[in-house]
Amino acid sequence: MAKWIEVIENYSDDIASRAGDADLTLAVPSCPDWTLGDLVVHLGTVQRFWAHNLMKRNSGERSTLDDPEDPPDGAVVDWFRSSTASLASALREVGDDSPCWTWWGDPLTSGAVARHQAHEAAVHNWDVKLALGIARPLASSIAHDGISEFLEVHRSEFSDDAHAYVTFQSTNTNGTWHVGRDGESPATVAGSASQLVLLLNGRVPLSALSVQGSPESVQTLLDGIDLQ
Repeated sequence: MAKWIEVIENYSDDIASRAGDADLTLAVPSCPDWTLGDLVVHLGTVQRFWAHNLMKRNSGERSTLDDPEDPPDGAVVDWFRSSTASLASALREVGDDSPCWTWWGDPLTSGAVARHQAHEAAVHNWDVKLALGIARPLASSIAHDGISEFLEVHRSEFSDDAHAYVTFQSTNTNGTWHVGRDGESPATVAGSASQLVLLLNGRVPLSALSVQGSPESVQTLLDGIDLQ
């Protein structure tokens, strides 16, 4: 748990620092129709939701804020910092294995939420840097776990159709993931862990990676993912 809280805090602090020095009306190329300000508000709202949900300690019911708080005009970055602080505080208070509702199902625990929010902060940090023209690959260790976490969270969306069976291979972290029906894979996608997790999150096109076999099979799988 502690490592995920640190990841959330570090990536969120970097987002806040960069947003504080930037034009919040900048477009975010990886999130169509969003400005930089929209992205910051989105992530802050998500962090506040999970903080509230965690404190309910109820795995059987989705908790909602009675009166969601909008950021004050001119204070979006300070509001975002407060959002991150609320999430980190809630995670520390409830501990590793507290019951918590999740939209993806098991495990219904605070630890699963911490891991998921760490990866959300990491990907949105990449979005912010892309908007500012300074995008860099995600850290290999974060990206590698991000692939596993993404595939676990979205496991129910992958078709059993043989044409949707795909192998993902990380060229820099020695990782291999098989998705879909057991059997011979009609396609293998290879790239760095950062490229793979960004592909899964809809941030880079399939053409940016190496595909052996049927690109259509990979696209079928990607098209079936509901990006929250």
